[in-house]
Amino acid sequence: MGSRRADDHSSSRLAAAAPAVQADSLLRMRDLVRESGLPRETIHFYKLQGLLPEPIKTGRNTALYTQEHLERLRHIRDLQERHFLPLRAIRAIFDNTAYAGFTPDQEDLVRRVRLTLAGWTSAQQRPTVAVADFVPDRVTRRELRELIDAGLITVHGSGSNATVAEDDAVILECWAQFKEAGFGPAQGVGPAELRLYDDAMEQLVKREARLALAAYTGAHAEDVSRVVEEVGPVIGRLLSAMHRKRLRLFLAEVEDHDVPTPR
Repeated sequence: MGSRRADDHSSSRLAAAAPAVQADSLLRMRDLVRESGLPRETIHFYKLQGLLPEPIKTGRNTALYTQEHLERLRHIRDLQERHFLPLRAIRAIFDNTAYAGFTPDQEDLVRRVRLTLAGWTSAQQRPTVAVADFVPDRVTRRELRELIDAGLITVHGSGSNATVAEDDAVILECWAQFKEAGFGPAQGVGPAELRLYDDAMEQLVKREARLALAAYTGAHAEDVSRVVEEVGPVIGRLLSAMHRKRLRLFLAEVEDHDVPTPR
């Protein structure tokens, strides 16, 4: 009797939440995983990032999804794998908003540069490195999950077939080296702390993009693409040198303030 009442309550809630949705077209999470080809964890992450509409809640811990959710997931996958767009750009497309501060001409230049650099970016984002090279010997499964949930890496496939792109493999390698150097969970530092660097890099790239677009207004996409390819490695060395310098300055400042002056 209680079970039937619960079923009736769930059905009423479903009818109220989505009166225009055909019940036989609704999907459970396992259906969404099967039809989209994306793991459950990735779908949850997309939802947290605001890339998916809210599901139809049928209980405290249960929900149903519509064909709109499935099509949205397929669209996200296409934009990532074929056009190599980051999630922030994909969210801007879905929200029908552009990057703040960019003129329409600058946005058009970005699109043309992206097309010109399609081969270059695909080489960086193609999942070719086996996750098994890191997990579980150097990175635990829990740490891998934390890195995924933090949006720092994307894993393609599952089990023994799971792979990551080259840049994500570097992130895994760096986290493993953090722990090996004595800067990890034993010291209260978790893998999600790497968001510190990702957040700083996001702001840096936005300011860098505004600077470059202002300098290259009206330029040919091929010319800008060549600069991106040539300057990228230089920026990497510059950031490394600046970080070392800032760290040394910080240590020197602490020493100057804390060490008493000999009499």
